[in-house]
Amino acid sequence: MDELRKDPTRGHWILIRPKAKPSRHTDCPYCPGAEHLTEPEIAAYRPEGSTPNGPGWTVRVVPEPDAYFRIEWELVREGVGMFDMINPRGASELVVESPRHDDTLATMEPSAIQSVLWMYPDRLLDLKRDGQIRDILVSRRHKKPGVASHHPYSRVTAIPIVFDETRRELREAREYYQYKRRCLYCDILRQEIGAEERVVRLTAAFAVVVPYAPRVPLETWIVPRQHGCSFEEALRAETAVDLARLLSGYFRALGRMFGDPGYEMALHTAPNLRSRILQGDWATIRDDYHWHIEILPEPEHANRMGGIFVNETRPEATAAELRNAWPEA
Repeated sequence: MDELRKDPTRGHWILIRPKAKPSRHTDCPYCPGAEHLTEPEIAAYRPEGSTPNGPGWTVRVVPEPDAYFRIEWELVREGVGMFDMINPRGASELVVESPRHDDTLATMEPSAIQSVLWMYPDRLLDLKRDGQIRDILVSRRHKKPGVASHHPYSRVTAIPIVFDETRRELREAREYYQYKRRCLYCDILRQEIGAEERVVRLTAAFAVVVPYAPRVPLETWIVPRQHGCSFEEALRAETAVDLARLLSGYFRALGRMFGDPGYEMALHTAPNLRSRILQGDWATIRDDYHWHIEILPEPEHANRMGGIFVNETRPEATAAELRNAWPEA
């Protein structure tokens, strides 16, 4: 049985699981006409009258093969002497973003990206109905080293704990709010928009910024200008259009001027507020946390020294390069 084990010296959770056997599929299981090669679809956007688990879809969600987390398992928490263990009950889903095998976020039309964005809250809302799911990560990798190119998809990972990085982020936001009674991210936005030097793009709904202390040279955040802790509650028709255009513009800029590097994109949104373990969990989260998207180009090239990231490019210079590379509307 796979296990989540907690390292008591660092507070980190580690997933222990045997290595999976490689898939024997020679054809892409995510292309139209190959729907029989995946598990039955969980959700899909398709024309009225189109048959489930068949061609005709524009965005399709299927269980991840050899999933890390499985919804059909019973949640088990155990003490193993002084150690803590939880079985990996949750969900691992793939959001197949396009019927076209060679699409990327740089080649997809903004309207197609918009459909993907709408699928994210659909899955978040559905999974958060399960009180045993504590946190959900929506992420996307492009050109991961050692992984062959594949059909474009995002990954939705729902787990019975809070991701370590999310927990640290929530703690920093909560402590800032407790001291100043203001949202950390709203304050960051005010300062960045006022200073302008790290702002790449500004719209009525979003700011695209290179953060003050980026981990890698091209790290970029897309932050909504209106406060809200959860993506699924905040997304509206006009913001979805705006966000899709910004994502399209950013990835086209990366492809046009920076050689289309690999990247990791993650949606940072509030955990499942229905799932409370300790009294006071999420007491001020609607005021102290602010959803956003973080993009780390070539995260595998991040340089660290004793846990400290070393970035040899000033973020102000990166922001200027991205502004110059941004495609015209």
